[in-house]
Amino acid sequence: MTEKQSKSQENLQPGVESSPGGSLGGTGSSTWIEETAVPVVLEPGSVVLDKYKIVELVGLGGMGSVFRVTHVHLGTVYALKCLNKEQPKDASWRRFQNEAKAAHILDHPNLIKVHDFGLLPGRRPYFVMDFVDGTTVADEVQRLGRLPVLRCLRIFIQVAFAIAHAHENGVIHRDLKSSNIMVVKSPDPDHPEDELVRIVDFGIAKLTGADEFNQQTLTKTGEIFGSPLYMSPEQCMGLVVDSRSDLYSLGCMLYEALTGAPPFIGESALATMMKHQSEPPLSLKQASMGIDFPVELERIVAKLLEKDPSARYQNGSLLAQDLINLESKLKSRTAESGTLEDGTRSGNRTAYEKKGKSIFSGNPIGQGVIAAVSFLAGMGVTYFLLQSELEAAKTTKAPVYIPPAPVAATPALDEKPFSHIDPATKERVFDFPKTTIGSFIFSDQPGINCVNVKRIPQNRLIGFNPTYAALSKFPNLLKKFAPDDLTLLYLSRNEASTRIFNTIPHLTGLKAINVKFTDFSDNDFKYLDALPNLSYLNVSYANVSGDGIAKLKYLNKLTSLHSGSIPSIQPVLKAAPKIPNLYQLSLHADQLDDNSLADISKCAKLRALSVGSNRSVTDNGVKHLLKLKQLKYLDLSGTAVTMASLPLFKQMPQLKELVIPLGMTDRSDVEILKKALPRVKLTGSSPDSNTPPYCLDFDWKGEGL
Repeated sequence: MTEKQSKSQENLQPGVESSPGGSLGGTGSSTWIEETAVPVVLEPGSVVLDKYKIVELVGLGGMGSVFRVTHVHLGTVYALKCLNKEQPKDASWRRFQNEAKAAHILDHPNLIKVHDFGLLPGRRPYFVMDFVDGTTVADEVQRLGRLPVLRCLRIFIQVAFAIAHAHENGVIHRDLKSSNIMVVKSPDPDHPEDELVRIVDFGIAKLTGADEFNQQTLTKTGEIFGSPLYMSPEQCMGLVVDSRSDLYSLGCMLYEALTGAPPFIGESALATMMKHQSEPPLSLKQASMGIDFPVELERIVAKLLEKDPSARYQNGSLLAQDLINLESKLKSRTAESGTLEDGTRSGNRTAYEKKGKSIFSGNPIGQGVIAAVSFLAGMGVTYFLLQSELEAAKTTKAPVYIPPAPVAATPALDEKPFSHIDPATKERVFDFPKTTIGSFIFSDQPGINCVNVKRIPQNRLIGFNPTYAALSKFPNLLKKFAPDDLTLLYLSRNEASTRIFNTIPHLTGLKAINVKFTDFSDNDFKYLDALPNLSYLNVSYANVSGDGIAKLKYLNKLTSLHSGSIPSIQPVLKAAPKIPNLYQLSLHADQLDDNSLADISKCAKLRALSVGSNRSVTDNGVKHLLKLKQLKYLDLSGTAVTMASLPLFKQMPQLKELVIPLGMTDRSDVEILKKALPRVKLTGSSPDSNTPPYCLDFDWKGEGL
């Protein structure tokens, strides 16, 4: 056992299991909630399955072992990964089959290939995959402090393309982290920068298509997979994740590679997960204590780390294109002004510095380290949780950035209402505390912080986005607003919102409520039953069911309903055609199929329909949508719809915007679509805001919907 292997084993945390072998040739761990068992013992020189000769044990963890093996007939070197468990019929075995199948269907130069899987004698599950010699991005960051900008771009362009390929084939990794990104040095000494990236360990990958291997059916209630330092907000909440969760994790890795630390570090795994859900990340410049990064790079990273999945990059190809464009620009600048600095912590305060020699000179990438050793680092949390916690303001993601409240204690709220009408100016005057409680968002102008005195024209529609801190400290905060003060209430991702749903009923002027990614449940619908003017409702990724939505008292008054990732969506599909003025229906990741679209086609007044992330929706389902004569907006991202639906799109007379699946984004396909649909705006991903104004019964073009 090498020194590095011993060190990695010491980092394994009690109670945290690493995935079986942890890699397809080397990786960090997956969080498998299983008991440990006696590791598989395979002696060097022995032959298993009549074809794999054991060379050596290269990795050992609580859940499995990895051996370097040689195929006795072909002479090919592989990594053989096997579980410690002996019960192949339990959930572990089925997950193991998922892992093998998921990785086997992927064929990409930046992804590990699985060649064989099954059961060893003694009924221990195994699979055989590519063996990789290299180092990990995590190791490189630890060695260098942080990576040079151009090197980061070269690495993560490959990562983005690989992830795009996996997502296009219906596979989500769900445990991407720096120790899962292997970097293999170039065999050409004249071009050391030509590193090959290999993404490893699809041990908790989920097949998103509708087949017998659907991972969603294998996950116990309450289980959360992933590594806290890199988990998306929705993953931290234990919600159903899609490809955009992987892109968030990629953003965490890129952030770490550039600055030397991940965007969020808490005192515990739970604290870190809470930060992902509620805190904005520091900029790259702030996190690196003043180093100037390209503006384009700051923008790319910020977009990857958006709390709301719809605000992130929607697929890896779009990200790769932006990274390629930036790399090209930086190479042009470098040719004129010198190379990028080497990424060491030398006290430099700029990402650009003239140097006379290559950034890799005297700095070889790895020494032939066996890649499979990486997974021994457990969840990869131990090292980073010993660092100082990054100081970032505790505030929910909102359309308006709310700076943190002063350190001084916030005074208690009195019983006096926030607002009154000034009879002279006809303005609505709000007298807020001296520390902000949230922000006002508007349709026609930038938002403002709710602090001190604010005067708003009486006829202006107001949206309110409370801070996490305010709702936590003042559960009755909303009771201080007059019934007609607010038009929109934005509570998305606000963990404290659970305590205040019972304070909503008096806000009878509300027309829109967004409780996406909250703990809003079926039991809370009774509070909405008191809102006669409610016409927009977003309960996507909340804890509601189709039955709960269908029983909403004022359901028939809605014009826009968003209910993505809702269990048992059928009651909603049955109720929707009875809503007289339903203009928009958004049903992302609701396990829809072509028959579901037949039900939806009965909603005669639909103007906007989103059925993204429903892999069982095909061209046959699109045929049903020809009945929707007023349809202007159609989101088919993440479905199995193909170019065969083009004649159907041409028969939709009102269609103005079409969000196409990744499989239809090839340049040639896009050119065909543009030519055939000249008046239709084509989008390769769901837009940041997918509620067109023509789907509302009130005038709102701003944030929050």
